Amino acid sequence: MSKIDLHGFTVHEAWKYFRDSTKEAYYQSLKSITVVTGHGLMSKEIEGWCEADPYVVSCKRQDPNTGSWTVTILKKKKIQKEENAPLDLTGLYKKWNKR
Repeated sequence: MSKIDLHGFTVHEAWKYFRDSTKEAYYQSLKSITVVTGHGLMSKEIEGWCEADPYVVSCKRQDPNTGSWTVTILKKKKIQKEENAPLDLTGLYKKWNKR
């Protein structure tokens, strides 16, 4: 899914597909995706979509193919797990001992 083609979609359908694709690319830890818009209405919308998308860092029109864009995806943060960290249950004990 490193390339999506938005030809044949309405603008709203294309936006939803774009959002789903950037979210999926984020969770797959992809660095970027190529979005083919053509030269129509969606080529004017794509920059706004990228600015509003929480998974997108930037977008750049490809050269010489100006009907497609390279969309850079936010780097997925790794969640570090605290091993053997003590669990504070004081509040829970106080709550149950009041009864």
